[in-house]
Amino acid sequence: MLEEITGKNVIINKPSYAIYTALSDLNNIAAALPEQYRDKVTIDQDTITGQVQGFQIGVKVNNRTPFSRIDFEGAGQVPFPFLLSFFTEPADDNTTYFHIELKAELNTLMKMMFGKRLQEVVDKLTEGVSAAASGQIPEGWEKYAQGKF
Repeated sequence: MLEEITGKNVIINKPSYAIYTALSDLNNIAAALPEQYRDKVTIDQDTITGQVQGFQIGVKVNNRTPFSRIDFEGAGQVPFPFLLSFFTEPADDNTTYFHIELKAELNTLMKMMFGKRLQEVVDKLTEGVSAAASGQIPEGWEKYAQGKF
């Protein structure tokens, strides 16, 4: 059963090309990771994977549409197939509209386990990207970095 989740829209006070460029190369995440997690994660331009509760899971870039959209899909032992899309749209030269959409193929068991939490995860991820783009540490980000969602 396909679940489709649309995250909230936020405004980021950075040009859309800057947001897109930062998010399209996953190597940029390495510098933002806390020191204690860096040895548990493998990152290159297209893929980020790490250990979560004994499983090697992550995301890889599926598609890049310059300056407007980046699609990610699961990498490693993900519990269900998904497509996670980041959208950037210029509001003006220095401001960007940003939102995330998630499409996940969930069987009945997965829907019971994860279904209600997916909106929360998408919204927290949106808040995290927005905060990081503004030079802030995303609130409550520690539990997501540890895979405790």
